[in-house]
Amino acid sequence: MARLFVAVRPPVKVLRAVEKALGPARRAMVGPRWTTDDQWHLTLQFLGAVPEESVSEVSRALDAVSKVQAFPARIGGGGAVPRVSRARVIWLGLAAGAEGMAELARAVGMALAPLGFEAEERDFHAHLTLARLKVSGDVTPAVAALGTEPVGPAFVVSEVVLYESHLSPKGARYEAVSAVALEG
Repeated sequence: MARLFVAVRPPVKVLRAVEKALGPARRAMVGPRWTTDDQWHLTLQFLGAVPEESVSEVSRALDAVSKVQAFPARIGGGGAVPRVSRARVIWLGLAAGAEGMAELARAVGMALAPLGFEAEERDFHAHLTLARLKVSGDVTPAVAALGTEPVGPAFVVSEVVLYESHLSPKGARYEAVSAVALEG
């Protein structure tokens, strides 16, 4: 079985800016398990365990997403799930491009629905996961350090990537399986 998800990976120059912005948040909070830049992405849909023989079918189905127009986006605005006072995840959201990302997530969902992958029913909220906590806690200092301003330059969302997630005690490692270029 392959553990799959579909995501957008921001360009390296954006990830470098995120790394720089993350410094004060890391210093503000000891305890969270901070993710690394090779793990940062904007998940469009998590597929879960997929039989190895079905991975190419998933890749082909995603070709339908190529009709979506590329759009500008910008990372920015810290937050936490489920809430800052009792968080399990610290993230950076989108300062620009949220509507485009939601539209892209819907297109991914529509492309994969015939294969039995149902999109989440809750509202889509694009974010980069920066840290996870084993036990819920107050992450106000870290979220405050991330701030509400944009982080790094704007970028064009021009492709969608199908990733396989390899889990280990050292953390997840993500491997690109295929990519689909967006129109424009």
